[in-house]
Amino acid sequence: MSVSTYVEEPAGCGAVTVRLATRDDHAAMRAVITAAYAQYEMAVGPEAFDRYLADLLDLDLHASHGPLVVAEVDGVVRGSAAFYPESAAQGLGWPAGWSGGRALAVHPDARGHGVARALVAACEELAHEYGAPVFAFHTLELMTDAIRLYERLGFVRAPAYDRDLLPHFGVTAGPPLRAIAYQRTFAATERRPSGLQLLRPDH
Repeated sequence: MSVSTYVEEPAGCGAVTVRLATRDDHAAMRAVITAAYAQYEMAVGPEAFDRYLADLLDLDLHASHGPLVVAEVDGVVRGSAAFYPESAAQGLGWPAGWSGGRALAVHPDARGHGVARALVAACEELAHEYGAPVFAFHTLELMTDAIRLYERLGFVRAPAYDRDLLPHFGVTAGPPLRAIAYQRTFAATERRPSGLQLLRPDH
């Protein structure tokens, strides 16, 4: 299956190419996700972290709701994300009609080279293609580097949609696992076709 690509060329790194993922990418995506989130295990706690990581790694579930995307640097998968055309499908309280992202991950060895920025841009392009009025997502409160990036990119806090993820994952003990919400509302003039070939969830 061929797909169009979204390309960004940050300084000091090979071109970052973002494309729609196929099932053949799942093993590489899981390796990236595992490496990217390992640093948070102690802060989150073992039981909550195991449930959280299992959710991030459930690519079949994410793909049943929308396209998955991967970012390659010099032909190697170094980042990934799940795009949800309908954020409400995440079960985290998003309004109907909003689109969103989930499980964005960049391999530690590829951080600081524009991979996350390219993934976010590609997901926003998909949001435009689906005609969503808002693109929104959660990030853990402890992920301070990611938060700084999102705020530099112009996303704004949506505290009404902050969530404690422990009940979502069925964990009954331990301190709250606070996920904070960010959103971008698109003006009608901003909505435009994506450079990525649209892949419907049933494909």
